[in-house]
Amino acid sequence: MRSLFSSVLVLSLVPAASAQDFIHYKFDSGCTSEVINYATGPQALGANGVLETTAPVSPWIAGRFGAALDGGGSGYYSRVRSGWNPGTQPLTGDLTIAFFMKEATATTSLNYLMGAPSGGFRLFTNGIAGRGLYQREIVTTSSQGNRDLSLPATVTDVQTLAAAGWVHIAIVIDATAQTADWYVNGTSVLQVTGVVGGANIVLAGPFTVGYYSSASYYAFDEFLISLRAYSPTEMMALALAPHAGDGAFSSGIASQCGTSTLAGNGQAPTIGNAGYGLVLNSSATGAWALNVGGSRCSIGGLVPLPFDAGTLTPLAAGCWLLADPAVSVGGAVASGPVQIPFAIPQDPQLGGAVLFTQGVVLSFAPANAVEATHGLAIGLGY
Repeated sequence: MRSLFSSVLVLSLVPAASAQDFIHYKFDSGCTSEVINYATGPQALGANGVLETTAPVSPWIAGRFGAALDGGGSGYYSRVRSGWNPGTQPLTGDLTIAFFMKEATATTSLNYLMGAPSGGFRLFTNGIAGRGLYQREIVTTSSQGNRDLSLPATVTDVQTLAAAGWVHIAIVIDATAQTADWYVNGTSVLQVTGVVGGANIVLAGPFTVGYYSSASYYAFDEFLISLRAYSPTEMMALALAPHAGDGAFSSGIASQCGTSTLAGNGQAPTIGNAGYGLVLNSSATGAWALNVGGSRCSIGGLVPLPFDAGTLTPLAAGCWLLADPAVSVGGAVASGPVQIPFAIPQDPQLGGAVLFTQGVVLSFAPANAVEATHGLAIGLGY
């Protein structure tokens, strides 16, 4: 948990606008292989990540904020397959890639942090990167070389920083300015010019965090890809505090009872945002309830989730509880969307908290039935 001082500092910064975020992993899975994508807005990748691991112990460790993805090692891996294929969904123009990394296992071998294994888009250290970083096949062209960007160890010895603890790394590509900046712990340490056309990630995927052609020996937290160039102020905020966002989850349940859905209202759940809210869409007429809790793993630490509510009543057959119903609020629904206010208090201590929610509808018309939505995770931050 960051200090109150840094929390107050972040409140003085301009919060990062997340409308064009594409992928955002907090790595809070814990009890499931589903890795929630917290990217908020219409540009978000329409898929959650999937944990793939051969680790002999848990792939989750204490992160910079909350949990983190542990790195692999000799003979095993822990990676998150995103579902994004740059070959069919290319990213061009402005781009921000940001994440925390920490050395999990020391190595002097070529070590890949992420990439698209059937293409050439990849980030690594060692090899020609030395103790710095080297990103291949990311831009159209640049003054550094053909389609690649490098952060030499003479500028930043990334391995030494990562061996000492969490370090925040970012690449910000501005297609208009024709620049690419390497950021370390919120500060630009190297600007590459002549980036004509900006980012150009077009090679086949699937894109994977923690793997390219071999396991990464590093741990990761708060991994972000955005389809815009974050400002220097926003980059400092990312390095100091958890990023806000929300994302749907199913915990492996392929289908739910009914057709009701739950989503955020398009705003980010940033600290102090009184306009954040949820939207419950239902074609039923009846009563609704919103369950809110701090876990998607169990109810009160006793009953494992997901839980089949059909074991309690036949009316709820096919309805799966996905979030701990520690608190419930409700009202009436009449065949239409229900706007549910969910104002985020102006409290720095809430930064990094994650809430898990789920909507439930008791339908009186067109028929007596119970409907349950998928889950929605709300990551409070900046």
